[in-house]
Amino acid sequence: MKILILLLLGSASIASATGFANGVKIGEVTDTSAVIWTRLTRDSEAENRVDQWNENDPHWRAPGEAGDIRLSYSNGTDNAMPSRSKTLPAVADNDFCVQFELQDLHPATSYDYVISSGNSDKDVTGSFTTAPAKDSTNTLTFVVSTCQDFPRRDDKTNGHIIYKSMLAQKPAFFVQTGDTLYYDKPNPLAQDIATARYKWNRLYALPNLKQFHKQIPSYWMHDDHDVLKDDCWPGQTYGDLTWDQGLKVWREQIPQSDKPYRTFRWGKHLQIWLPEGREFRSPNTMEDGPDKSILGAEQLAWLEESMLASDATFKLYISATPVVGPDRKGKKDNHANKVFDYEGKRLRTFLNAIPGCFVINGDRHWQYHSIDPDTGLNEFGSGPASDVHAGGFKKELQEKWQPFLRIKGGYLSVEVTGESATVRHHDVEGNVVNTTKIPAPGN
Repeated sequence: MKILILLLLGSASIASATGFANGVKIGEVTDTSAVIWTRLTRDSEAENRVDQWNENDPHWRAPGEAGDIRLSYSNGTDNAMPSRSKTLPAVADNDFCVQFELQDLHPATSYDYVISSGNSDKDVTGSFTTAPAKDSTNTLTFVVSTCQDFPRRDDKTNGHIIYKSMLAQKPAFFVQTGDTLYYDKPNPLAQDIATARYKWNRLYALPNLKQFHKQIPSYWMHDDHDVLKDDCWPGQTYGDLTWDQGLKVWREQIPQSDKPYRTFRWGKHLQIWLPEGREFRSPNTMEDGPDKSILGAEQLAWLEESMLASDATFKLYISATPVVGPDRKGKKDNHANKVFDYEGKRLRTFLNAIPGCFVINGDRHWQYHSIDPDTGLNEFGSGPASDVHAGGFKKELQEKWQPFLRIKGGYLSVEVTGESATVRHHDVEGNVVNTTKIPAPGN
């Protein structure tokens, strides 16, 4: 309860100069729309930025502050700022977070923005670029990561190094495939809603993350650790943190769309699918068969219909958890595990029948490329966000159908053209450690 008390005291304090200690997240970007997230805070930077955790004096605090937040934005071709603006209230019920939904934007266009508050002398400025139109043939590169944890960051002052490495590549967009943070890992364990919010506020006060997300369009997917706890399913609790509270915090802290499963088009040659693997799943303990599902009937129908209808050259299934594997022995939580074998086989067979389709996944704490021996479906695991977070697998477990395995941290990039998709595994510094080129269908 000490954390709860400190946070409540912090958010009730009178601010000398409010700010935006958690920066900006640019999410759900299409060719004509975007969602801009920010949070009003008591100060413009986190407080007590020391490394050592102390339950009596939590570090990297960013107490929220009530007030109005104004977003002004223009398309960057007119020096008269702003051309459009919106104002929203930051309130305690949403942890002082707001999400601005922008519509009627132009494809492949750079937009400048300013986020301000009447009580703040620390505005946030930045820019982002919308997705290209459906007929655009331009080459693009995007990046993917998973499994990041504040205590396991590799730059204690600035945050995970991969964010500097990825930013240097100037990607079109970024996908965070889940386990954005860990409620069930110390310090502290997030067994109530106040502590869950604190762990979000702490992580996204790190400078490397703030610098990256203020300018790179990003898509977040949740998994188990950033909703509740390891291998969770609907209806469970973690201490005093309920399933519904876990979803509420997720929806506060991340730019949202109407549905938790989504698809986004980036020009003629790329469409990505971001399925949702927690909210509709059956209990892991249920007997396997046609009625046991991770995706749920509605989402599976949407997935199959929308992928079959797509005319994109490459159709990428980006999953929070493995579809092909191999996984650790004894795991009972994903499509690569025997406990979900029925739906797993159906999904792998379907995906491999889609021209230009392969899988990118998170969740596993190692980097890999696997080719399903039964269907030929390719899967690429991005690996965790830092080397210290890597582990849980051994080289002797590498299958013959796994051309690449590296038990280290880093990220993954995908370069897409009309002729090929080039998948590259990177170490945390951005160095390429593996390259796989997948030809376009018909090539």
